Amino acid sequence: MSPIAKSLAYLFSILGHPMLMVMYMLFLYLKVNPYLFPYASGRDLMTMVLIIFFTSVLIPVIAILLMLGVGFVQSLEMKNSKERIGPLIVTGISYLWLYLNIRTHNAIPIPYANFILGAIIALFLAFFINNFSKISLHGVGLGGLLMGTIYLITTHGRGFITFDLFDKVYRMNNLVILTAVLVLSGIVLSSRLFLQAHTNRDIIGGFSVGVLGQLIIILLF
Repeated sequence: MSPIAKSLAYLFSILGHPMLMVMYMLFLYLKVNPYLFPYASGRDLMTMVLIIFFTSVLIPVIAILLMLGVGFVQSLEMKNSKERIGPLIVTGISYLWLYLNIRTHNAIPIPYANFILGAIIALFLAFFINNFSKISLHGVGLGGLLMGTIYLITTHGRGFITFDLFDKVYRMNNLVILTAVLVLSGIVLSSRLFLQAHTNRDIIGGFSVGVLGQLIIILLF
């Protein structure tokens, strides 16, 4: 395994980290259909983004670093299934707290709040399965992101997104976004296999759990 290939695999593993999926989905909602939000810019938007980031990313990261410091977690890779118990519980509680605070908030679209609920279901399914068999948490996150993206562009999207680049406005078909998510998922999960962090079974199991979590919410709501 060449150092460059290994470094790239680690880079894609970081970019596709499951804790970032909630933020990626928020970005997609803001770009695919910003009209779902009462505001799409300014201080209020930044406050909303920071609150979601603080709850879904920063709190779990700080908690995991503390677990690492006291020896509850041996490494950030958490190769042992037992090491994942604490981080999964903390992340699940953080997501639950986030959902309870945004589900009736008029600044947050209901479909996005439902995505968070689907992520909570997937997390607790992963926690249950983790007691018997190792699965890929990257797979869980990416499976949820893929289903969330499909649901967004088929039910709440405009068919395209717009973005500014060098003082010009460009349009991008939503199918390009879906393709990008699929490509990202393939690269990240291939990187996990390349790093020998997981087997094909772990990857498929994790991805299936992520998809299932979102499917349950889509069917219920």
